Amino acid sequence: MHDLLDDKITYKSNLKTIGSPYLKENYQIATLFYKEELQEHFYIRHNILNDEIELKKSMLPNEQPKALIRDPGIKLVLEDGKAICFKKYRSKKGDIKRGFIYTLNDSATYAIYKTIHAKFSEGHTATSSMVKEVPHRFSHFTSYYFTSIPQGTLYPLTSNYKKFLQNLKPEIQKKLKAYIKENGLNFKDENEIKLIFDYLNSIL
Repeated sequence: MHDLLDDKITYKSNLKTIGSPYLKENYQIATLFYKEELQEHFYIRHNILNDEIELKKSMLPNEQPKALIRDPGIKLVLEDGKAICFKKYRSKKGDIKRGFIYTLNDSATYAIYKTIHAKFSEGHTATSSMVKEVPHRFSHFTSYYFTSIPQGTLYPLTSNYKKFLQNLKPEIQKKLKAYIKENGLNFKDENEIKLIFDYLNSIL
């Protein structure tokens, strides 16, 4: 663990703020593993603006949170079974990034993950009766990634499934394309993405 980032963003002004820099404001219980070995249980919340996992050993009001180290050996498992890990991924712009990733399915040949980030838009006060006050705003964005190589770089999953099909062998392409069309699925909905990848892994 280490100290939290010093966040100097101006949303700490008197202006109203819509949204949050956190995925969830409240802390959740999570089990921490390091290189698959059980370590401890913590209360955590994810600051998706700074991509920082805040941890506390208890919910006592005088305990200050710490930040989880950024290490690929780290894995957090939440009470609902969802897992968070630290991985390397290639952004849609092509540059390599590292960050906390949510696992949708990492136990099959083609694994699927997602990232969730926040963007801060600064508001402004009303300068006259003709100009409306604009509140500060946090907007959340989700992106999906896949890999077929354990511990390899994750690649962005575009909303156009036909581009993804180009990565597959012709006979697999044909079967998966037919399944997607038959069931009216796409890569825009998380549940449908999971269905597509479950089917893909079943026919490999």
